[in-house]
Amino acid sequence: MTDAGASTAAFAFAALMGCGSPNQPTFSMESLLKPEISDFSPKPTGNTEESTICSVCCDEASGRHYGVVACFGCKGFFRRTVRAGKNYICRYDQKCRIDKAGRNVCRSCRFQKCLDVGMEPDAIRPDRDKTGRQKNPRRNAVVKKLSGASMFGDLPCVNKRDDSDDNPTSPSSRAESAPAVDVRPSPCDEILTTLREIEQICLQLRDVAPVSPMARPTLLDCVHRPSLITPRSQVVFEALNGPASLTSIAENVRRMTVLVFDYANTLKPIADIQPEEKIALIRNCITPFALLMLCFHSSKNDSDAIVLPSGHTLPSDMSLFTSVLDDDKRHLLMIAKCDVRRALVDQVMHQLRKLHVTETELLALKAIMALDPNVKGLSMKSSGHLLVGRESVQNALFSHLMVRYPPSEATARFGHLLLLIASVTKVASTLTGLLQFSKDISLGVDPLLDELLLKEF
Repeated sequence: MTDAGASTAAFAFAALMGCGSPNQPTFSMESLLKPEISDFSPKPTGNTEESTICSVCCDEASGRHYGVVACFGCKGFFRRTVRAGKNYICRYDQKCRIDKAGRNVCRSCRFQKCLDVGMEPDAIRPDRDKTGRQKNPRRNAVVKKLSGASMFGDLPCVNKRDDSDDNPTSPSSRAESAPAVDVRPSPCDEILTTLREIEQICLQLRDVAPVSPMARPTLLDCVHRPSLITPRSQVVFEALNGPASLTSIAENVRRMTVLVFDYANTLKPIADIQPEEKIALIRNCITPFALLMLCFHSSKNDSDAIVLPSGHTLPSDMSLFTSVLDDDKRHLLMIAKCDVRRALVDQVMHQLRKLHVTETELLALKAIMALDPNVKGLSMKSSGHLLVGRESVQNALFSHLMVRYPPSEATARFGHLLLLIASVTKVASTLTGLLQFSKDISLGVDPLLDELLLKEF
């Protein structure tokens, strides 16, 4: 990493790409990996408590399924996997911890744990229908209207409605004598729930062991080991630490970059495409993606201060360069810097406040930006999966709004939210142009940002 002397205007401008998290309890990368003795493993209990804890994920159990005490979610997951004959592959050497919070992170480790605790594939009855319950024609018709909801099952825990059991219900509601009432969340709710889980995972990842960051990691190295960019420090998106220095700004930019790589490695179908395609998607969305995050969390403050992930604020009047420049270049840079900041506040932050955008809406907008099927360098297969994924998120967002607003208001709000993507993308383009200008006048740019934002791909 370059020192503060090389952290010039480009760093300060790039620091507008901040990211943050709500106040949530943290868990580390290590907490997602299975220890030899898991703290979340169910403890032996007497028969009176046999059906209270799921043997797989430690959620509330619904009874005995396929030979073990389990919840409806793990029961359904096991049944679907066996019936489909799927063979999952773990990206973390079969070390993922499977508990209530992380059971949807890795299907390979979840299925292996189902087998480890004693679930019996032979116990699945082949003579039952696909869901083990009476089919509901009306419900199936709703599923067909949700374009691509089934293919969006590549996202953890997002499946066809008549195939999903990841949301527990009381055993009494499943009694055969009870009326056929579907009490589970809709596919749209499941998609938004999955996006919340992915957000939580990415913001709370911590490195298992100290990692030495590299000044010039290749983008392929960054995909496989994002912590080579910078350590996964805690994200505190509150203005608690005062104005940021140039060095702090550079560190914030790299921390944000790690968050974007972690997001791409977690959100399916992006997580499953080739590394080169993943890099193309990250290059395409990293600036508007992070600017939207930055503005969302900064908009919670009363002022127009731009808050960085470390808890520092980006000073509006600080000197953004250490090199000696002539007056004309200095004047142009200051004007450009003010224009970018003003556009960010007026076109994005103020709109977020005006619309009172919720976190759920933000998560959907982030996914829509990331799941861009039109990025150069994608195969037809990957582009098709991304298109289905994006349409599924859009449908989920629209259905979410239709539940909470009258139809006309929901439609208008949906349009305003999508226009936010256009606004933040326009500001991001201006910011990238400013970085290029900084490079052209020899101010120096972080080599990682140069590779991500300024190189042709």
